[in-house]
Amino acid sequence: MRSKFAPLIKLLYKPFEAMAELRANAPFIAAILFAVISTFLYYSLLNGWLLALLQSFANGSRRGRSPALFVYFFSLVTQSATPVVFLAVVFIPACLLAANLFERRGSFRLLLSQEYAPLATCIFYSWTITHIVMLIPAIFFMQMESSPTRTALRFAPLPFFILLLVIALRIVLHLSYAQVLGVIAAATFSLILLPLVPRLMVWITSPFLLIIVFFALRTFFSEIISTQRARENFQQNLKAATLNPADASAHYNLGLIHQQRGEYEEAKAAFQQAIEIDEDEVDAHYQLGRIARQQERLADAVKYFDAVVTRAPQHNLHEVWREIGRTYLQASQFEDARFAFEQFLEKRPSDAEALYHYGLTLQSLGQTEKAAAQMRAVIESVSTSPSYKQRTERRWLKDAEAFLRSK
Repeated sequence: MRSKFAPLIKLLYKPFEAMAELRANAPFIAAILFAVISTFLYYSLLNGWLLALLQSFANGSRRGRSPALFVYFFSLVTQSATPVVFLAVVFIPACLLAANLFERRGSFRLLLSQEYAPLATCIFYSWTITHIVMLIPAIFFMQMESSPTRTALRFAPLPFFILLLVIALRIVLHLSYAQVLGVIAAATFSLILLPLVPRLMVWITSPFLLIIVFFALRTFFSEIISTQRARENFQQNLKAATLNPADASAHYNLGLIHQQRGEYEEAKAAFQQAIEIDEDEVDAHYQLGRIARQQERLADAVKYFDAVVTRAPQHNLHEVWREIGRTYLQASQFEDARFAFEQFLEKRPSDAEALYHYGLTLQSLGQTEKAAAQMRAVIESVSTSPSYKQRTERRWLKDAEAFLRSK
């Protein structure tokens, strides 16, 4: 159980790492329980239910516990759990639907089965810690019999929750911050369904209806849980494979998992281990170069990419040259960047990302007309590509259009 509480506290001081851990492990049931308990404690304190409930239990213990007391307790928990039900049933699916519209990843059902449990876990943990943190000021300010104070306390956890929600969407779905804000804005329209949730909560207090709901959703949740278990089993088997001191590919694959979670230090350690086992593990050199470039350790990035070029200049369809070009562009070594991009574009002349950065390089070298020509090539490349590719490369088209407007 300690492993379930640790990420909750870690959200306060290392939210990105905590979200990555929650995405990997997805303790979905614990997340729901934490969210319901924290919501009940917080809002029953604000509404005065908690004190009344404690007094009722105290009186009931002297006179013998009445079934009505437990019915009353259950009704309070059900009523306070309304926001959690809304998040689970409406808001989280709305976020996944919006994310799939911004960046197509397959059918909505497939995305729901693969990412619902990790995203819901991160969101419920975020909801829990924001309400736990606000419990202390709530206890202090509840001494003030002021209606505006109570109203302010109802919404006080929301700013911190929205901040953690942004991090959760970025870590779980690998979206840019602009896409995350777009997803949240689109999912906010689901709030129009919020008034319907209390009616739903009244219905599900019936044991008969609960049984119907259980059987109706059993297949869906079984699919979600089985997908998560398969992911966990794969990671455990991969970690077991890394015990083999001669298996460089196992360490490389483990590094990829850490890299996808944003755990760059762990990813670097795994890639380095793969290189120590097999110095010619080109993929590990390449990924270390990408991480170094993202962290702006540009000299290290060039070193790793040079190792790739030395061993396999055609690596990954020549993409190493594009990475080298971007590295030199970040380092303001524009002539070197131009050479690298030209090496790449000689083999892949319609790559929108390379064309865009090549255009930036030419602009930095003072060749404005040639830079504009590259930006027009970006627009043509994306516009004439298949629809699935347009969705992934749309950002380069928009950036190229913005460049041409500015000139």
